[in-house]
Amino acid sequence: MKLIIEGVSKSFGVRGKELTALEDINLSIAEEEFVAIVGPSGCGKSTLLNLTAGLLSPSCGSIYFKDASPGRMPAFGIVFQETGLFPWRSVYENIAFGLEAAGTPKAALKDEIMHYIELVGLSGFEQSFPHQLSGGMRQRVGIARALVISPDVLLMDEPFSALDAQTRTIMQEELVALWEKTRLSTLYVTHNIQEAVLLADRVVLLSRRPGRVSNIIEIKIPRLERERAEHTGAIDEYVRTIWEHISKDARAALLEVEENG
Repeated sequence: MKLIIEGVSKSFGVRGKELTALEDINLSIAEEEFVAIVGPSGCGKSTLLNLTAGLLSPSCGSIYFKDASPGRMPAFGIVFQETGLFPWRSVYENIAFGLEAAGTPKAALKDEIMHYIELVGLSGFEQSFPHQLSGGMRQRVGIARALVISPDVLLMDEPFSALDAQTRTIMQEELVALWEKTRLSTLYVTHNIQEAVLLADRVVLLSRRPGRVSNIIEIKIPRLERERAEHTGAIDEYVRTIWEHISKDARAALLEVEENG
């Protein structure tokens, strides 16, 4: 299945005025493709992800799947910056939540949940509670919870931005390894250009508000090879190119925030 975002715009009413967050977004995500969204603050990255997830409705345009099986409703797994784990539920119980909500019989839960606990490297922590885990471990629980429902598309909104630099690097590496095992179509929102280049097949650049697709950069280095020393120069060039495209908008967006603050 291919996810199609076609002519999508989104406006909000703010203090009696209409604010256009996104304008005429056209984008597709192929099966087994990892697409990152990058742009200045306030450009509508998270809004686009929420529209895709169905948490918001577009003001105009449409979001749909091409070649979906008749009568089947495609599923989304969502990972946010704040994991939203239930503090009174264990790792196992947090991961089980989506399956329970879908009415999956308890007898059928265990093998599936244990598979994803092992997949994200949390074996031995099944009965631990969120306050007993590090930030990276809590985010792994969030990822496992999104994966256990067998989604057609994985949506990730700045999932590692609250982590320290060392943990973030580790989680990026783990996400690459995990993606290679699951091959899920993924839409990933980030402020971090380096992260986008290391993870994505394509990096979509949004302009400052109202967000429009200003460019799409294809990363041609194989994902598993991007950390190798021989590709450092090429990776740096991708980062430089993307920054050149968005830096003017990023500075303008920062000034706008300061003037309105």
